[in-house]
Amino acid sequence: MALNDKLDELHKKGQLSPDEKREFWKLVHEAKVKYEHVPKELAEKFGKIKAENSPWKLYSIRSGVLLGGLTFILGIFAWIWWFDFFIFSRTAPLKSTGLLFWIGFILWVIFIFLIMEGPHELSHIIVARVFKIKFNGWGIYRLQPTLDIEYSSYLQSNFNKRAITHLIGMPINLIQYLLHLIITTFLNINFWLLWIPFIIIYFSLFWMGIREGYGDLPRFIKELKRKRIHKRKRI
Repeated sequence: MALNDKLDELHKKGQLSPDEKREFWKLVHEAKVKYEHVPKELAEKFGKIKAENSPWKLYSIRSGVLLGGLTFILGIFAWIWWFDFFIFSRTAPLKSTGLLFWIGFILWVIFIFLIMEGPHELSHIIVARVFKIKFNGWGIYRLQPTLDIEYSSYLQSNFNKRAITHLIGMPINLIQYLLHLIITTFLNINFWLLWIPFIIIYFSLFWMGIREGYGDLPRFIKELKRKRIHKRKRI
């Protein structure tokens, strides 16, 4: 069956079964490998099917931008308070033998995610806008805001733009995390223990992403692999 006809058949079904969803994503992969830019007619059909089968309740992108901005601002205020209370107001540096140190330790980990969440989502939105990739909205997945890509504009883009759109949030957050760690340990060397959750968290996210194929880094890698396959097939 021709790809056009198969997509028409899936579109008529509306909500897809698990097997049909697997078939849909297989067709997405094949189209991505075949085309540098998926033709508009095909891309729009893929986009309609994907939008009808969104796995989460969606909210407007405008509200997502507002949420990202508010999260970032709250994170900055929380961070200023943390440094004032746990670093600058101390006559002597907090030591890991005290309860207050561990309260600060836990709050640091909470605040770092608060200050990182806003820039992560906003970076995806800004870069996608530059590349003319749109979003259907955003929802909550695994307790965190997740953007839902509008697949028509996404597939009409090229490999590099899709890859960068997926990856952009990770290096921004990594730089943020490292800078905060360096500044904190410079001001109080006893907080070197914060490097342990940093290593555990990033290793866990990397491992889960590779194992499950979900997340920014695996998607970035997949787009580059498809680009290589596409080039080999054209030779």
